[in-house]
Amino acid sequence: MEPSNNEAKTPGAKSWEKLFMETLGRSSRKPFRGTINVCDQVLELFDNANQFFYLSDYSSLKMLYVSPNIFHVLGYQPHEFNFRTLFEMIHPDDRKPVFEVAKMVLNREMTYISGDTHRHVVLFISYRGARKSGRFTRISLTISRHIDPEGGVYDLGVIQDISHVRCGTKVTFALLGGRPIGELPAIVPDGRNTISKREQEIIHYISKGYSSRKIANELNISEHTVNTHRKNIFRKTGTRNLVDMLLYSATNGII
Repeated sequence: MEPSNNEAKTPGAKSWEKLFMETLGRSSRKPFRGTINVCDQVLELFDNANQFFYLSDYSSLKMLYVSPNIFHVLGYQPHEFNFRTLFEMIHPDDRKPVFEVAKMVLNREMTYISGDTHRHVVLFISYRGARKSGRFTRISLTISRHIDPEGGVYDLGVIQDISHVRCGTKVTFALLGGRPIGELPAIVPDGRNTISKREQEIIHYISKGYSSRKIANELNISEHTVNTHRKNIFRKTGTRNLVDMLLYSATNGII
């Protein structure tokens, strides 16, 4: 069944389930077959204050373990938190950009995510999510993939309440690891204006939150040159701010 127009504009649980089942579900990634055993030391280190974690199998959309501190962070009991909850808690205004970022990650890093390579990739994304009470708060979600010695693959998700951080309401993300910059091909966004290798590098560093000065130091070029590249990137992508430029870059395979 094709998603409705409303579902396409603000993707809900059905769109997310379809996305994962049509990508991970059809990949060579083997379902998780191990045994989850979370010790007290792990809980003491990672299940406290403003965060909790979960272990899951994204290819089968099954939660394998949800840590107890979810109650203090989002108000749910561990058994109440599943993939549908994870998808539906996203703020309606954030659903489309979060969904587009997810598609970008799946399309770009499929060989890693599917289990065909051991290259390590971590996705960090922040957006507005709803507590069980319905009140929205700013959260960050970090997802990393791990191979289980007993067979299959599982994902570690860490959710933090970051409402204490002054970072606005925009969706932000970073993809850590994956293909080295040097392997990225040149992209032609609209058939006329080519995003160069250097511009891809600069977009990559912008997505990590680097300032023009820091980018200049990383690439051993002048800050003026970096700013010139930034202007050209905005012109070529047809965007006017960093968030729109990064979303454009994510959905077009530039980063």
